[in-house]
Amino acid sequence: MRKFLAILFVTIIFFAGCSNEESVEVKTEKISANETLTLTHDGEISLSHELMIYSNISGTVLEKFFKDGDEVTEGQKLFRIGDLETATELLQAKKKLGELMTTLPKEMAQKNPVEGLQAEIAELQERIKNLEEESEAGTINAPITGQIGIENILVGESVVANETVLAKIGRTNPAIVSFEVSAAEKNFLSTSQPKISLRFNDGTSYPRAGTINFINDTTAEATFDNPDELLLLGNDVQIELDDVKISNAILVPESAIIQRDGEDFVFIDDNKTAALKKVSLGGKLGNQFIVNDGLKAGDSVVVEGLTNLREGTPIKIKDRE
Repeated sequence: MRKFLAILFVTIIFFAGCSNEESVEVKTEKISANETLTLTHDGEISLSHELMIYSNISGTVLEKFFKDGDEVTEGQKLFRIGDLETATELLQAKKKLGELMTTLPKEMAQKNPVEGLQAEIAELQERIKNLEEESEAGTINAPITGQIGIENILVGESVVANETVLAKIGRTNPAIVSFEVSAAEKNFLSTSQPKISLRFNDGTSYPRAGTINFINDTTAEATFDNPDELLLLGNDVQIELDDVKISNAILVPESAIIQRDGEDFVFIDDNKTAALKKVSLGGKLGNQFIVNDGLKAGDSVVVEGLTNLREGTPIKIKDRE
């Protein structure tokens, strides 16, 4: 009898513990086998036909003659590069020359010998000329007419001749958005001729369609006509690639992926219980991965609320917005 009561007591505790485990609210997404897909990429508006501006000498950025994002004309002065010690010496030499030039007429009026003073003035003038020529060699002018970028080197920074990019200059029309692509994505995009559109952060869409160009195996550019300058340099936007044709691929959102010990997993909804499944991933398409193995069409994967999940946790599915 005592043994029976002990077993009953343990059983009651076990089921009480199970029933008291709180469910975790999650958001799920159903997996489907896709034929076409809309891919999205975050990006930033940048200039087209960009030209990088380098310093022709090594030194320090002493002056900057424009504001980031300004329209500049060919030949306009942009930077003065030099040596801080040289700049200081030039200022001191000019100050000293001014003092001597003030002293000279006074000495001449008093009929004092001025040969030494005149020689010192001549020497200072020659030194100032040399310093100014040296300073002028570090003047960087705009190579073309266009808009200067918004991420340029700052006054006081050191530069290396023909290596350090001081600024970028280009055109606002057309405007471009660069984004990274995977090998699989490039392959699908190259054969699909998708519709390219742009969406602002407030959700509104840009009224002109874009074109896509691949810079290399991992970088693409979406180009948009911008005659009204609605696309402003530096603005964050989202690129949508619509009607991308894929061949019956199983895709899983990036937000569902959990990495443990170099392997990939997802949580699926198994009758309102979290079940951990190992997956084998292929290439990436936008913010989704191709699933080679581990999921099938119809599975519901958890895409939000992963933090507090473990195998067997009861889950409550959020209503779709």
